[in-house]
Amino acid sequence: LVSEQEIGALESAIDRAESELPALKSFVLPGGCRAAAVLHLARTVCRRAERKLVLLAQSESIREEAVRYLNRLSDTLFVLARLSNLRAGVADVPWLSGRNSS
Repeated sequence: LVSEQEIGALESAIDRAESELPALKSFVLPGGCRAAAVLHLARTVCRRAERKLVLLAQSESIREEAVRYLNRLSDTLFVLARLSNLRAGVADVPWLSGRNSS
């Protein structure tokens, strides 16, 4: 079972990583260095699991902590991806409305 302490640990990890990162000024596209790309992929899988758990909660009894944990985990993966890019000297790719498509 997921505990409040485990959710708090993820929130602390987010805070530590964000303390090294510049503030976001736009949405960020997945990618960058290999580590960041893998973390972005893991975040995508985590978000999918979160959506499926929310859907399951419509018909089954689900502990709210489980949904919160997956949400915090996906946010942790996102900031770790950004931190990986920063440490590798690779810029995040900002999403620019109408300019990121081929």
